[in-house]
Amino acid sequence: MERAIMCPQCNAPLTPHPFANSAVCSYCGATVQLDVSSISAERFHDSYRVWNSPTSYPFPAWLSMGDSHWAVHQMIGQGDSSDVYTAQRARWPTELVVVKTLRDEKDAALLENEWRTIQILLGSQARGADTFSALMPQSVIHGKISDGQFNGKHASIFRWQSGFRHTLADVIKVYPQGIPPRAVIWVWRRILESLSFIHSSGMVHGAILPEHLLVQGNEHGIRLVGFGYAGKKGDRLPGIVRENQGFYPGSGKFKQVLSPQLDLCMSARCLSVVLGGDPSAQVLPAAVPAPIASVIMRVARLDPDGKPGEDAWSIREELGQLAKDVFGPSQFIPIVMPD
Repeated sequence: MERAIMCPQCNAPLTPHPFANSAVCSYCGATVQLDVSSISAERFHDSYRVWNSPTSYPFPAWLSMGDSHWAVHQMIGQGDSSDVYTAQRARWPTELVVVKTLRDEKDAALLENEWRTIQILLGSQARGADTFSALMPQSVIHGKISDGQFNGKHASIFRWQSGFRHTLADVIKVYPQGIPPRAVIWVWRRILESLSFIHSSGMVHGAILPEHLLVQGNEHGIRLVGFGYAGKKGDRLPGIVRENQGFYPGSGKFKQVLSPQLDLCMSARCLSVVLGGDPSAQVLPAAVPAPIASVIMRVARLDPDGKPGEDAWSIREELGQLAKDVFGPSQFIPIVMPD
C-alpha cells in the first residue's frame, strides 16, 4: 500500500516504517498516529480514471487529445483549410478555448507550420515582446485528436480571447460600402503593431487577409490569426490562398518569398476593401480623405521582392500624425457589429 503522509502540525512529509502505527515528525517533533484506513494509490488512480473518462460527461459532443478532454460547442468560423469551434475543458477547473481542426489531412503541414510559428513568437525576445506576444494566439495543446468528435484529425487548441467574435471579412459583409475612414486609422495601427513585433522577431505572416484579422467588439482591438503560411524572413512562401489573389501583390505574380513588404502590402489592400474599395484595382471611394488614401495606395503598391524601406512601426506613427491633422483630437470609434 502506498501512503503519502503530511504532518498535520507543520505540513512536513512523514516517512514512517511500513509496519508502524505512528511516526515522529523530524521537523517539528510531533508524534502522528497513522490511520490504517488510508486508501491505496492504485484505488485513487482507478477512481480518477473513471471520473475523468469522457463517457461520464454530460456534454453531447467532446474530443480528446492525450489525457485532456474538451466539450465542443458551436462552429464560429471556417478558414481555407480548417474549421474553428468554441470549446471548454470538460472538467473543473475549466477554461474556454477555440479548437481549430483540419478539414483535409493533406493540409496538415499548414497546421504544423502555424503551431511552430506561434511557439517562436511566444518565445520571442524582440523589443516589446512582453506586450506584443500577448496579442498572438495563446497556445494550449496541439496534435491528433485521439477520441470523440473529429477523431483522427489534426487540431490546435488556443485560449479564448474575449470579444473577438468577428473577422474583417464579416465587417466587409456588414459594411459593403465601407466603414468610416476615421475608424480605419485605429484598425490599421493595431495591425501594424502586431506586424512590427512579428517582423522584429525575424518572422513574416504571409497571409494578411480579412479572414485572418479578428475585430474586438465595441473596442479598438485587432488580432492576427491564420499563421499557416508564416515563416522566417527570406523563406519561401508556403502558398497563397487562391480565392483571395487580389490581396497579393501583382495578383500573386511575384517570387513568393516571405518579406515584411509582403505583409505591409497585403495589410493596406485589406484596408482598401474595408473602406469599400478594390484591392487589386487599388481604387478607394472619394469619401476617403486624400492624405489617408495616399498612404494606403503607397503601401498597397510596395514591391514584396524589393529592398526593405519603410517598416510597420514607421507607418503606424505616420498614421497617428495623419489622424491628428485630418480628424483632430482622438475619438472612440468602434466598429459596431450585429449580435
